[in-house]
Amino acid sequence: MAEQIRLPYCPHCGKKSFNAGRFKPWYCQSCDFKIYPNVAAAAAVFIFDDKNRILFIERGHDPGKGKLGLPGGFLDPGETAETGIAREILEEVGITVSNITYLSSFPNNYQWGGIHYDTIDLFYTARLTSKDITIDGDEVAAVNWKLRSEVEDHELAFPSFIQALNSLDS
Repeated sequence: MAEQIRLPYCPHCGKKSFNAGRFKPWYCQSCDFKIYPNVAAAAAVFIFDDKNRILFIERGHDPGKGKLGLPGGFLDPGETAETGIAREILEEVGITVSNITYLSSFPNNYQWGGIHYDTIDLFYTARLTSKDITIDGDEVAAVNWKLRSEVEDHELAFPSFIQALNSLDS
């Protein structure tokens, strides 16, 4: 398991008296400088075709390389979740969708580069409007259309994806 980021020195005064633990705020015992590490926002979408199959991507890199994921990713500063998800869909699979509808949110842990990131993953549903898929080979190894009943939890890249998939059943 990757380590949560630790800052041994205060970014304000430079002294080795910085308490960067799991809980907020991180603070310097020398100058009382504080940082509030908040969760990162990410969004993903269940895209349904006319046969009610879901578009799953095969992740092209870690974390979760080779596992099933959904089109989506981290939101950029100043971006709404809806704008971000539309951007990610276009970047990763080159398609357009309609009826983007909020589904649910679940906390997640994203481990990358030896750092543990706490995220809040926002999930949406949408309908496919264009069928010409063009994958971004840097992010996506392949695409798979599957019915909900054909997907097993262990195939999914992240615990939040499992929770969101299961919420489709409710």
